[in-house]
Amino acid sequence: MKRATRSLPAAVLAAATLVLASCASDAGSDGGGSAPAGAAETVTFGVSGPLTGDQAQYGEDWQRGFDLAMEEINAGDGPDVAVDFQDSQGEASQATSIAQRFVSDEDVLAVMGDFSSATSMVASPIYQRSGLLQLGITNSHPEFTDTGDFVFSPSITQEVEGRVLQDGVAATAGSVAVFYLNTDWGNAAFEVFADQAEANGTDIVYSTPVEESSTDFRPQLVSARDSGAESLAFLTYYNTTALLVQQAAGAGLGDTPKIAVGSNYSSEFLDLAGDAATGTFVETAFFPGSSDPEVQRFVAAFEERHGVQPNQFAAFAYDGLKQLYWAYGESDGTREGLRDALRDGEDIPSVIFGPFSYNADRRIDDPTFTWLEVQDGAFVETDALAVAG
Repeated sequence: MKRATRSLPAAVLAAATLVLASCASDAGSDGGGSAPAGAAETVTFGVSGPLTGDQAQYGEDWQRGFDLAMEEINAGDGPDVAVDFQDSQGEASQATSIAQRFVSDEDVLAVMGDFSSATSMVASPIYQRSGLLQLGITNSHPEFTDTGDFVFSPSITQEVEGRVLQDGVAATAGSVAVFYLNTDWGNAAFEVFADQAEANGTDIVYSTPVEESSTDFRPQLVSARDSGAESLAFLTYYNTTALLVQQAAGAGLGDTPKIAVGSNYSSEFLDLAGDAATGTFVETAFFPGSSDPEVQRFVAAFEERHGVQPNQFAAFAYDGLKQLYWAYGESDGTREGLRDALRDGEDIPSVIFGPFSYNADRRIDDPTFTWLEVQDGAFVETDALAVAG
């Protein structure tokens, strides 16, 4: 088995606005082609994401991925790259204000974010109307790219991930109690999960939406226990999932198998849940223990810079910046040109998927997954759910 080392505790990020610049390094590929004619000295991309609030850990993961990508890009011969990272706090109202700022700034050629699909989708119409490319690096809602042709996402859709998650449940038990966020994302995830449960013959004996702001889930957990559920599935983010697994023990569900969506592959989940996280399964598209040479190069460079292994959110951020810079090098350097480059491009760089092309829906086809289990305070690759892969 291979271990995915826990990252350091999240730093306190006080600044609401960070413009990130990077020093030069000799490591890695710059991820871009030749610069377009009349290229700017510095290429600027915007980011809308949570640096504070309940989702701040994800923003920190992103920032680490951006840092390494910028270091590698700025060591090359092309224009430097800068990232204007605006703190949305994970709030839709902040994301829309940030979107208005970015579309009005002619120096910003494309935008990444926001973290959650619900927050991103509120801002998507602003980007689409203004012709500013929005790359939803972690937006899995199946309808995320429906807003228009300036909206892309390399994130695996709930349509795919929800089915993989349910396959994992089916590998462990014949019945399940499901907890899902009471958001558009959570409701869509549950619909896919339920559809796959029917196909797999898994009995959903209890299901309930939960509020991300809630802290006491004991009544719902007692109901799940009384339903006779043989497993628990969590379509929730790390802060909610941590509380659920902690309170499950008190409800008599401590030994019940627990399977959580991939967004819980985070050091913050381990920190918040403590020993209660032990035995929890999560799936991920990126695993630093992969034998792929490009993954190992990325992991080594990331560890050298940050002192910890990358998780999938750092990897998606790294990939996102590399892909936008690649698109800049393959285009005429305009907002529309970047859109065209991603739309029509082949062999777009990715440490997660390998060279790829976006499909007609501006998403990824046929991703693969690795199952992880929490053991001794760390995520460890497991074959316990191999039949679900």
